[in-house]
Amino acid sequence: MKTIQSVLAQQFDQFELLIVDDGSTDRSAEVIQSFQDRRIVYFKKENGERAAARNAGIGKAQGQYLTFLDSDDLLKENHLSMAWNCIQQDHPTVFHLGYDVVDERGKVLYPWKRLPSPVNDKLIEGNFLSCLGVFVKREVLLEFKFNEDRLLSGSEDYELWLRLASRYPVLAFPETTALLVEHETRSVVLVDSSTLLKRIELLRSYLGKDIVFVSRYQTQLDRWNAFLNIYVALHLALLPDSAAKAFRVAMQAVRQFPAIVLEKRFWIVLKKLAFRTSLPAPLPRGEGRSYFI
Repeated sequence: MKTIQSVLAQQFDQFELLIVDDGSTDRSAEVIQSFQDRRIVYFKKENGERAAARNAGIGKAQGQYLTFLDSDDLLKENHLSMAWNCIQQDHPTVFHLGYDVVDERGKVLYPWKRLPSPVNDKLIEGNFLSCLGVFVKREVLLEFKFNEDRLLSGSEDYELWLRLASRYPVLAFPETTALLVEHETRSVVLVDSSTLLKRIELLRSYLGKDIVFVSRYQTQLDRWNAFLNIYVALHLALLPDSAAKAFRVAMQAVRQFPAIVLEKRFWIVLKKLAFRTSLPAPLPRGEGRSYFI
C-alpha cells in the first residue's frame, strides 16, 4: 500500500505503474483496484522467482525507461523527476540513483554512500546497486533480461548488472531519492553453505560464458573472484560449523588478490571468526551495500 502511494505521489506524473502479482493468495488485487488510477496496470501470473516476475513486467511495459520496485520499497517525491532530469541531461542507457536504508519507523540506518560514475569497475567489488535505484532503457532490457534460474535467486540482479556494465556505461548519480525498508523478513537470510556456494558457482559460470563480460573485465577477474570469495566467507563465518571453510575461502581470496587484505570486509570476516558466538549475528548493512550479491 505505502509503496503504491509513494509512486502515485511523484512530482513527475508521466509514468506507468505496472504491478506484477507473482501468484499471491492475499487481497492484493482488491487493494490495488481500490486506487482507481489509470496509470496503474495490474496483472497476475503463476508464482515464480523475482526474476520471472520482473521479466514478465518488462514484456508488458510501455515506457522508454524501466525501474523495479519490491513491495516494501518507498520513493521520495522527487525520485522520478530526478530520474527525468538525468535522462534529459545525459541520455544514459543505464543509470542509478541513491537510496537510504531505513527501519520500519523511517529512521535512517545506513545513509547512501556516493559511488564513482560510471560505476562499471566498482561493480567488480560487489553489488552496490539496488533495483529501486536502477533505470534501464526498455529496449535494452528486452534484449538482456534477468536470469530466471531459481538456483541463482539472490544474485540474479548482480548478474544482470554485470552483463549490462560489460556493454554500457552505468552512470551513478549522487542524489538519494528512495528508501529501502529494512525489517526482519527482508534481512539477509543465512542460507545453508551448499546453497550459497552453488549460487556463487552459478554466478561465475553464467558470466564466464559471456564473452563480452570476460573481454571487458579480463584484467580484473582475479579481483572479482576474490571479492566473491570474501562475500562467501562472510556468510560462512556466520553459519554454525563453517568456520574452517570460511577461513579457507578467505585465504583463497588473498591468493587471488593480495590487496583484499586492505579491505574492511576482509577484517570483518576474521573478526567474526575470532569472536564467534553460539547465535549468528545478522550480516552488516552498509559499506555501500557491498556485501550483497
